[in-house]
Amino acid sequence: MKQPDKYLPHIIFALGFSILPHLLRLPVWIGLWCALMWGYVLFAAGTGMRLPSRWVRILLFFAGLIGFLITYNARIGPNAYLGLLAIMAGLKPFEAATHRDRMITLFLAYFIVIASLFHSETLAATIHMFLSVFATTAVLVRINGAGSRFPADLRLSGIIMAQAMPLMLILFFLFPRLQGSLVGLPQAGTGKTGFSDRLRPGGISRLVENDEVAFRAEFANAVPRSGALYWRGIVFHGYDDGSWHRSSRVPEIAGPPGGKGRVQYSIALEPHDQRWLLALERPGSHPEWSRMYADFTIRNRRPVNRKKYYDMTAYTAPERANDWGVSMARRLPEQGNPKARKLAAELAEGADTAAEIVRRAMQHFQQGGFSYTLNPPKLGKNPVDDFLFASRKGYCEHYASAFAFLMRAAGVPARVVGGYLGGELNPYGNYFIVRQSDAHVWVEVWSRQKGWFRADPTEAVAPERITEGIAGALPEEQLAGRDSGAFGWLKQLDLRWDAVSTQWESWFYGYSRLEQKALLERLGLAMESWRGPLAVFSAVFASGFLIVFLYALIQLRPARAAGRSRAQTGYAKFCRKLARAGVRRQPEQGPADFARDTGRRHPELQPAVDEITRLYIRLRYKEEQDPALERHFLRRVKRFSVRGASRALFSRQENSS
Repeated sequence: MKQPDKYLPHIIFALGFSILPHLLRLPVWIGLWCALMWGYVLFAAGTGMRLPSRWVRILLFFAGLIGFLITYNARIGPNAYLGLLAIMAGLKPFEAATHRDRMITLFLAYFIVIASLFHSETLAATIHMFLSVFATTAVLVRINGAGSRFPADLRLSGIIMAQAMPLMLILFFLFPRLQGSLVGLPQAGTGKTGFSDRLRPGGISRLVENDEVAFRAEFANAVPRSGALYWRGIVFHGYDDGSWHRSSRVPEIAGPPGGKGRVQYSIALEPHDQRWLLALERPGSHPEWSRMYADFTIRNRRPVNRKKYYDMTAYTAPERANDWGVSMARRLPEQGNPKARKLAAELAEGADTAAEIVRRAMQHFQQGGFSYTLNPPKLGKNPVDDFLFASRKGYCEHYASAFAFLMRAAGVPARVVGGYLGGELNPYGNYFIVRQSDAHVWVEVWSRQKGWFRADPTEAVAPERITEGIAGALPEEQLAGRDSGAFGWLKQLDLRWDAVSTQWESWFYGYSRLEQKALLERLGLAMESWRGPLAVFSAVFASGFLIVFLYALIQLRPARAAGRSRAQTGYAKFCRKLARAGVRRQPEQGPADFARDTGRRHPELQPAVDEITRLYIRLRYKEEQDPALERHFLRRVKRFSVRGASRALFSRQENSS
């Protein structure tokens, strides 16, 4: 095969830059594959070594295809498409010897940029997308140009993107909005939470090292105290085999009960591939596109696989809740954990109310030598007994599970609630960032006097977890890898960026179909009848046509006016500059005569006039077809100034004297 050409480094730069943000979600071997292939091509380009033959390239293709099939199996989705594009991008530079192949390779880079929209539409992703399109377009200009310098190609790429910006804005504001995201498709690589329909010991503690954002919450009025920020997600009703599970028979309710101390807030929920939505512990409303159930959980109609924005209310003093689930909250297996059952009987002995039994159980945890840790020993066949009487070490799920078991064994209805606790206040945006590491489980207990009320055994063992978060409850050695405050300025920078990015996403996602409808109505375009969509389509079409027309009028007119070439147009501009300074060209004067006459009368202008005239004669009369020379001539004309030339001559005379 022939040797690689001079454009390969630029093409590989465009491919590498477009695929850069996807490296973390691609399998490691695909990243190494691209690095190896591109490294070989660049080495060959630098040393003059020949590239692999056609048969070697075919073998590499089948090797990449087999690796792709083994990696993704039958899981066809955005990640699989991206993996296939990356494998192709690794091999394609091997056959970029012709202009057609170079163009196809660069179009592959554009496809990779478009694939970014399937994964993220954050501000960082948007910035990278624009920069990647900018770089790829510059390389496209370069391989179709005539040897100009790369900075000039970058400048032309920027001009092209700036010219496309008005049409892009028109389409964004007027084109019919797709629900959810820019492309209207679920986003791959969505965040995974520690909650599913079943809760087992150790399921929450593994999330402590996961700093991914679960959701953000912004309050419209007074912010509740940190100990009251219990974010309800899922309720576990049944217990068997050492784990808790959610019931599938929870009825839907028409509306939540009211209360006092109304709190208004909004949630920006990250994708988590489950149906439940987060809300403060006792919600006072739910989004119209969701359902609320009798256990006060809120569930979306389908899995949350794209970012959700919704407004909520809650009550600091809610009314007495319904009694659904009381009978279910008493059930326990007939066998197992005999020591815990005996302890529950002791706690219930002589107690008149459920609140008294709860108080005694809390006191038992507080005074029983229990510790809060991420590394508890493994539990045996009777996990509650092993935890309460042997290890006495655990995380929130261990305490909530054991506490709920004790309540049920003592005859008190209880259920386990999974969600998040607390959050980090971002002072630059005045909202809370709740991360996966803030995941928490607690217990709800039923009494005839109060209805369902919260009882969190973690508060008895590690009260710092409630008031200070994870960092205040766990020893430093168990927080390795988490932010310890050593680089405070990095933390502040991260919070500032998060505030800016959140504001962008709120505006971008917030411009929904309803917002678009309101904008169009303010413009006098009602969408209820067929006339509205027709008017919008006409406006978009007319705007696009007007932009193209103005572009043609401004950009193309100088090249075709009076049949003149760009060189003739540039020389006419040069003559107009001289005429404004009193140096006029006579009709019978040719360019050379005019330059000599100007030099005799204005010696300070002679160097610049001679250079521009010489370039013009080469382009106009010698008919040198050199785009680079033409651009140089036009730049010299643009920079030419009579006053500037006079000042330059005066400066030279001063220096010589």
